[in-house]
Amino acid sequence: MFTDWELNVLAGTFLFRGLDKDSINSLLTETPGRKQVFRKGTVIYSPDSFSRDLGVILSGRILVTKGALTVSELSPGDLFGAAALFTDEEQYVSTLTAMQRTQLLFLSQEVIAYLIDREETVRFNYIRYLAQRIRFLSAKVDSLSSGSGGRKLSAFILNNVGEDGRVTVGSMTQLASRLGIGRATLYRELDKLEGGSIISRQGKTITLLKPELLK
Repeated sequence: MFTDWELNVLAGTFLFRGLDKDSINSLLTETPGRKQVFRKGTVIYSPDSFSRDLGVILSGRILVTKGALTVSELSPGDLFGAAALFTDEEQYVSTLTAMQRTQLLFLSQEVIAYLIDREETVRFNYIRYLAQRIRFLSAKVDSLSSGSGGRKLSAFILNNVGEDGRVTVGSMTQLASRLGIGRATLYRELDKLEGGSIISRQGKTITLLKPELLK
């Protein structure tokens, strides 16, 4: 059912972390999901068109938007759709669009319920995943409500910087939309931070040099 490469992707997801490929393959043989390919530009989920499945990105990239706001970009190994599971809501929270040819694995609400009941590792992984999503959304609210463009940009960098001190962003247009500010404001604030040697920029990568000055 799954190639070795697909099992490697699945083993790196929050849901199956800690399980070997044979265990994952066995679980998904007992409770198969469905694989589906979407062409670039195809809307996968929207507020009024979605399924009650947890999606796993096997290949490709997905853009997550809410109205005109860019929320995030998803890549292989990322999950989506948790907000559609185990609820009676008739609308989904955002719009997901394929940024390139994208292959997905959909695991239905029933499959997720079975996996949670069948495998303790999956059960705790799913709880951790939901906890992480709560933290992400909380940080997103803080970023969007932080006031000026400078404070929004600072909050975004601090909330998204990796252990290597770097943040990789999409286009400046997408970042400005994500922060709810204009492109001119974004460039001005980036120039201020770079001029103060707080960050450095190279292409789509921002390197945080003095995190203490953003707090």
